[in-house]
Amino acid sequence: MSRSRPRRSPISPRLVVLGTLLLSYAWALVVPLRLTRPPSALTTAGYVVGLAVFGAALALVLRAAVSPGQSERIRIRLIGLLVVVSLALWPPSFAWAEPGHEPWAWVAGFVIGASALAVPRAGVVVAVGLGVMAVTGAVAFDGAVAASLGTAIGSGVVVWLTGLVLVWLLGLLWAAERGRDAEAGLVIAQERLRVSRELHDVLGSRLGIIALKAELAADLAATDPARSAAESDEIRAIAAATLAEARRAVHGETVADLPTQIASAELVLRSAGIATTVDVDTTRVPASVSRLLAAVVREAVTNVLRHSDARTVSIAFPGTGPRRTLVIVNDGAGGTRSGIAAGAPSAGTGLASLAARCAASGARLVAGPVDDGRFEVRVELAPRTPGPP
Repeated sequence: MSRSRPRRSPISPRLVVLGTLLLSYAWALVVPLRLTRPPSALTTAGYVVGLAVFGAALALVLRAAVSPGQSERIRIRLIGLLVVVSLALWPPSFAWAEPGHEPWAWVAGFVIGASALAVPRAGVVVAVGLGVMAVTGAVAFDGAVAASLGTAIGSGVVVWLTGLVLVWLLGLLWAAERGRDAEAGLVIAQERLRVSRELHDVLGSRLGIIALKAELAADLAATDPARSAAESDEIRAIAAATLAEARRAVHGETVADLPTQIASAELVLRSAGIATTVDVDTTRVPASVSRLLAAVVREAVTNVLRHSDARTVSIAFPGTGPRRTLVIVNDGAGGTRSGIAAGAPSAGTGLASLAARCAASGARLVAGPVDDGRFEVRVELAPRTPGPP
């Protein structure tokens, strides 16, 4: 019952989104450089260096925006660094602007978009502050106030929405990966539960019988060596069968049909000195209910061995009639061990869980004391659907 996990792409989706954002925001360097005319080669070099520093700060903010583990405090500090660098470009961008253009407004727009992408509420504060600076620059350098403010705010909104779509898609991918991881974890948990349930059913009764027989063999070693040897042979046989079933359980190969469980029940009950009567027509048990009835037999026998002083057990399933019924009765309800009633559900995987499983299959499980100190487990199967004539 194992499922292989889908292989993940060797390319991180976060890096893909970050690369796309960096390419989109590269216009924050190209546009100001194309719309300014520095007076000399030296000032041009200085302006290029300033834009490069601005690009590095912008890349750090975008990286923080697509890093879910990055704290908000660090993001705000990076936004502050980006704003400071953009303000350093404010004087030369306005002073060296081509006529009729607003290069610094474009810088402000990309800062606003990146800041809102990293910390939305910080983006609002940055938009207000840089919007004021854009208006101030337009007034101070005889520019168009409306054009400067409109470019800053408008480009900020556009680049923010563009980045927001990419980050939203990345979030969807992360959610899908978390769901896939949760599904894989659930499969592993179900497999562990299956193994623990199978080992509980296989080992729960067998180890108790092995312990009792080993104690009996030790007591008989001095007085009846022949019987002690016979008990030792039975211990070896039961241990070998138990080991084989445990291995099949671990590898998911446990045989859990009704005939197998009836044979196992007879072995362990008679080895424990409990007289066993079996009246089961296994040839008439449909495959669809064989595993269900096998689980009931296994749990009932385990409870008899662990929690009762039963001396006789009967298992009956005639397999005829409109509503077929499996009945397992033991005479140990009058005697209890450790204060637990005979046949009481064992911890973790007991008759209560089997009752729910039966109900899901349309069957009904009832367990409890009956007359004369007996305990009965009864499973009533759903009526058979009449076949075609």
